[in-house]
Amino acid sequence: MDLSYLQSRASTSTSSSFPPHRTQLHPRMYFSSSSPSSSTYSRAYRLRLIAAGLFVFPFLLYLFFVARRAHLSARYTAPRPKCFGVIIDAGASASRVRVFEFLNEGRIPFVAFDGKGSVSMSVRSGLREFAVEPERARVLIRGLLEFAKRRVPRAAWGDTKVRLIENGGLEGLEKVVRRGILESCSQELRASGFSFRNDWASSITGQEKGIYAWVAANYALGTLGANHKDTMGVIELGDTSTQVTFVTSEQLPMEFSRLLRLPGMTYKVYSSSTNYYSQDRAWESLHKMWTSRLLTKTSNLLEESVMFPCIPKGYNQTSDHGILPNFKDRKIWNFNLQGNFKACRGDIHALFQEQDTCTKSPCEASSIVIPTLQGKHFSTQNFFFTSELFGLTPRTSLLDVEKAGQHYCEDHWSKLKQEHFGIDEADLLKYCFSSAFIVALLHDILGISLDEKRIGFMNPVESVPHDWTLGAFILQTITEPLDAIESPPNIVGSGAISYMPFFAVLVLAVLSVFFISKCRRPQLKTIYDLEKGRYIVTRIPR
Repeated sequence: MDLSYLQSRASTSTSSSFPPHRTQLHPRMYFSSSSPSSSTYSRAYRLRLIAAGLFVFPFLLYLFFVARRAHLSARYTAPRPKCFGVIIDAGASASRVRVFEFLNEGRIPFVAFDGKGSVSMSVRSGLREFAVEPERARVLIRGLLEFAKRRVPRAAWGDTKVRLIENGGLEGLEKVVRRGILESCSQELRASGFSFRNDWASSITGQEKGIYAWVAANYALGTLGANHKDTMGVIELGDTSTQVTFVTSEQLPMEFSRLLRLPGMTYKVYSSSTNYYSQDRAWESLHKMWTSRLLTKTSNLLEESVMFPCIPKGYNQTSDHGILPNFKDRKIWNFNLQGNFKACRGDIHALFQEQDTCTKSPCEASSIVIPTLQGKHFSTQNFFFTSELFGLTPRTSLLDVEKAGQHYCEDHWSKLKQEHFGIDEADLLKYCFSSAFIVALLHDILGISLDEKRIGFMNPVESVPHDWTLGAFILQTITEPLDAIESPPNIVGSGAISYMPFFAVLVLAVLSVFFISKCRRPQLKTIYDLEKGRYIVTRIPR
C-alpha cells in the first residue's frame, strides 16, 4: 500500500478543515500579513506626532523670539565705538548745552581734547526768568536741544543720554515753582528723542560741583583711576563760590567726605563748597570794612586819610566803578590809594578770622572742616587768569605769586592801564586784590607753604576743557552705562510677550482636539476565528 499517498490526502484534508496555527506559519508570512490592529496603531501614532508637533511648535516660536531679542540686546551686541552724550547746564541768567563725542572703549570713556571731543553753545537766558510762567521753560530747553540734534546723528539719538543740571538758577524760588520749571523741562527732554529719565533733571550742590570738577581735572591729566597718591586735588575759585576737593585718608564728617567708586578703584574724596571764600563776597566784605573805617573816624580834622591797600596807586577816583564810598558831609576824605600787597593780604586774612570767631549764626566758614591737603593740587578759573596776567608758569609757587602781586600793587594805575591795554578797567582794578586773596586763602587758610610748588594753574577753557560738566558726563557714563537704562533687564522683550496669548490659545486648542478625538474614538476588539480563518473586529461598548 502506498502510504505516502494516504499521508498526503490526510494532510490536504486536514489543512482544508483546520487553518494553520500562528506558531506554524513562517515568520515572514506572519509579519507581512495585514491586520486592522496594525493600521489602527499607525493612524494613532500619526495623530500623536501631529499633536506633539502642534504642542511643541508654539514654544519653539517663543524661544525664537527670546533668542532674537537677546541677540539684539545691548548686552550681547558689539560695543559702539563712537557714542554721544548731552549735558545742559542751566543757570540763573545763562544756560549752555554741551555735546560730548566719545569712544566707548575700556572702563572709562575716551573724550578727545582736540576740539572735536565736545562742542557747546551758550545763551543769555536762565531758568529764573520763567518763575512766573514755569511751563514756558521748555522753550529754552527746546532751543538747546536743537543745537544738540544738529551735532548728534539721528541714528544715535536713542542711545544718547541727555541730562539737565540746574546750577543755581532756581535758588530762592518756592518749591512749587522749582518743581514746575523742572517738570516743564523734563517734558521737553522726554519728547526730544534722546535717552532720558526723570531723575536726570535735577539741581546740583556745591559739593557735587566740586566732585565733578575733580573728576574732570584728573581725567584730563590722565590720573583718573590711578593710585590715590597720584591723583590731583582741585581748588576751584569761582566768582560766587569756592570748592576744595581732593583724595584724603583722614576720618572726616559724613557731610564733607564721599566714596567715589570707579572701575577698579575707590576713592575717599573730601569736598567742600562755600560762598564765603569766594572773591566776590570777599571783595564786598572789604568794601564794607573800608566804609566802616570811615564811619568810625572820631577826629574833627577837616581832612582825613583812609587807606585802601587793595587798590593800585594813582587810581582815579573820578572813574570810580562803585569801589570807593561817597560821603557828602563837611569832611574832605583823602583816599590813600597806595596799593600795599601786605596790608591787602592782612585785611583779607582779618575777614577770614572774623568769620571764624563769629558769634552770630550761621557762621559758614567756621563750620567747614578742612583736612591737611594731600597729594598734588592745581587751581582753576580766577587763579588761572591772575597767573596769566602776571606771566607766571603753569607750575609755580605761592612765593612767585606774592612777588608778582607786590609788584603789581605798587605800580601806578596809569602804567598798569598802558601795559594791559584792552582789559576792562573794572577787572584790571581787582588783580592786586586777587593776588593777595590767592596767597591768603592757600597759605593762611589751607596751609600750603609759600615755597612749595604743589599749586598749578590750568586754563579751564582752552587747551583742556575740564570744567565740571565734563566730570558730570564721565561719572554718568561710568555709573549708568547705556545697557543699564534700558527697560527693566528683560531680554524677552515686549515683542515675545505680545504673542503669549496666541500661544496659550493654540495650546489649549490642540489639547482639546486631542482629548475630544480620544474620547470619541471607538474602542475595538480584534479576535481570530479559527473556523473561518480570518480576523474579526468588534466594537466594545463604553
